[in-house]
Amino acid sequence: MAYQVFARKYRPQTFDQVVGQEHITQTLQNAIRMDRLAQAYLFVGPRGTGKTSTARILAKALNAPDGPRVDFDPAAEICREIAEGNCLDVLEIDGASNNGVEQVRDLRDNVRYAPAKGRYKIYIIDEVHMLSTAAFNALLKTLEEPPAHVKFLFATTEVHKLPATILSRCQRFDLRRIPEAKIAAHLAWICGREEVEAEAAALEAIARYAEGGLRDAESALDQVISFFGEKVTEADVLTMFGLTGLGPVAALSKAVAGGDTVAAMRLSRELITAGKDLGRLSQDLLRFFRNVTLYHISPDVISAELPPEEVEAVREVASLLRRPGALAILEELSQLESRLRYALAKDVLFEVALIQLSQLREKVSLEKILGAIAGGEPIPAPAEVIRQAEQEMPPASPSKAEKSTAHEAEGERPGGRPSAPLNKAEESTAHEPEGGGPGIRPSAPPSKAEVSTAHEPEGGGPGIRPSAPPSKAEVSTAYEPEGGGPGTRPSAPPLKDKEVLTSKPEGGEPSSRPPASPPEPVSTSFAEEEESPFNRDIRDAEAPAVAASPAKPPAPEPEKKAEKKPAVSARQPAPVAQPAEKWEAARAKFRAQREEEAELIDALYFISCRVNAFSIGVPTSFEGRIPVLRSPKYAGLLKELLREAVGGPVELAIVERDDPNAQPAAPAPSGAADTSAKYAQAAESAAGKPERMTQEEYENDPLIKEALELFDAKIAPAK
Repeated sequence: MAYQVFARKYRPQTFDQVVGQEHITQTLQNAIRMDRLAQAYLFVGPRGTGKTSTARILAKALNAPDGPRVDFDPAAEICREIAEGNCLDVLEIDGASNNGVEQVRDLRDNVRYAPAKGRYKIYIIDEVHMLSTAAFNALLKTLEEPPAHVKFLFATTEVHKLPATILSRCQRFDLRRIPEAKIAAHLAWICGREEVEAEAAALEAIARYAEGGLRDAESALDQVISFFGEKVTEADVLTMFGLTGLGPVAALSKAVAGGDTVAAMRLSRELITAGKDLGRLSQDLLRFFRNVTLYHISPDVISAELPPEEVEAVREVASLLRRPGALAILEELSQLESRLRYALAKDVLFEVALIQLSQLREKVSLEKILGAIAGGEPIPAPAEVIRQAEQEMPPASPSKAEKSTAHEAEGERPGGRPSAPLNKAEESTAHEPEGGGPGIRPSAPPSKAEVSTAHEPEGGGPGIRPSAPPSKAEVSTAYEPEGGGPGTRPSAPPLKDKEVLTSKPEGGEPSSRPPASPPEPVSTSFAEEEESPFNRDIRDAEAPAVAASPAKPPAPEPEKKAEKKPAVSARQPAPVAQPAEKWEAARAKFRAQREEEAELIDALYFISCRVNAFSIGVPTSFEGRIPVLRSPKYAGLLKELLREAVGGPVELAIVERDDPNAQPAAPAPSGAADTSAKYAQAAESAAGKPERMTQEEYENDPLIKEALELFDAKIAPAK
């Protein structure tokens, strides 16, 4: 007799011999006993799980002598004919080669004839999903209402390709992948029948290699016996099929879970050099970390499912990482398996994936970071990451309450005047004695309003508060926001340059005071330094309207002791070296980019620089053009150029004041009135309305050109 491979020689012949499909065999046996037989059955499942074998066994049970019966004799003549494919009443049709409507038409014509020997005429169509749409449509009527002596048995691996009209006319049975333990036990039974000595680890390796298909496992065992003889070891199986044993997989998993990238790379290189299949290895890693995850959830389930040595390996790896880490590794390995199928350099892709898996424990999820920030708990990240985050974190800026300059003394001011609520106009200038002496500076840090009106004499000494209302030139020295916006103008009338301002103290003659001197730039806090020029311009543009409304004095409150606010340290920038030269360089660049304002730019001059705060003077003859210069378009660009020249953050104050070193100006031409009106209109537009530009000015604007080059864009014509 010719040699038969194990897959055919040990094919199941009865319901009891079917391995791992008890849910199907039990249902079919009950249907036969109860005489509840359908006209069509559909067997669905992966390859090698017993679809065709189950269909043949059902055909034997239906046509067995004295049938249908469950306990039929496989040695009966008709049963042997069915097993060998020689029975006239059981027709096996290959759906791939008989998929046309002509074959189905012939089948439909032949079903009318009665069976020759058995009780039923049975059609077994394997791979039924290969039939064409026309063939399925031709089969519908016969399948739904066949003759009483006809039964249809279908088998397929791709049930999704079957029309719903076919599925609704069949009883469907889904065959599962066979567990590895049952495959290994069946292989051991075959080795006993063949008198072959095989190690249990070798049979388990073959069972893992089969991936739930018993036919694949039987074919692999047949191949191993043919190569190695009557003694099969685990090493022989691993070498032949490129598989990896439990030891290397556990060692590699331990290196990945422990974050030991060097050990992981060394082990992976050894496995690649040994010719291991990387696809199988990734599947083994995926299965191992699946066991690790399940061990975190329920150790008892894993202990009952796996052998003791594998349970010990899983327990050792599970102690190195928590459940979220195991789940993250599982997700990465599942993606790796799909990428390896189409990769050209599989070894490189596998090694890169191992490096990433080894570093997963160093990553911190966004949820943990947010939770740590909200709860005040330390973020579980490497020390380097935490140290770097602490160095880059800016210092906290002082709050508005800490920056306020409330007087500590109550009842009387230093000059003898009783204290009263301060309105916004008074808050913009610090109160001092009527005689013009030095004011009492509070202990709290100066507020933004006080900073905006700080003055110092021409000599640059400490600031002396004047008792008279400030002149227009002094008001314009108020610190503007970044980018420059219109300041809050007091109600005092403007005075010409070098004019002496007088005020009458109570009961005395007018007192004279020295001319106004340039302001004393004061470094602002970090929060103010980083505020956008555009936002400050909008905020200060609304300030005059707010200041104009009379402030209502608050209701008297009971006397409370003034609490001293803790001083907040702000980050102080380094002083600017050679500020005059830095200013000249920035002004030259500014003039090159704004040639249309060359006359105004040439008139700007350097006054002073304290730390990083520049005071820039503008002659009073350019009064109408000052708001244009302070607009975000011009002041923002000038400050940015100063920042580039200095190499750090800067503050900018534009002071309306004549240059004492400049030559006397020539008399104004006859059309000066018209020019002043035009500049006043431009100032009004810059203060309250957006500046209009022509199409040509817009296209030639340097910022627009830079944006077009950066984004590789063009200006579309207006429709």
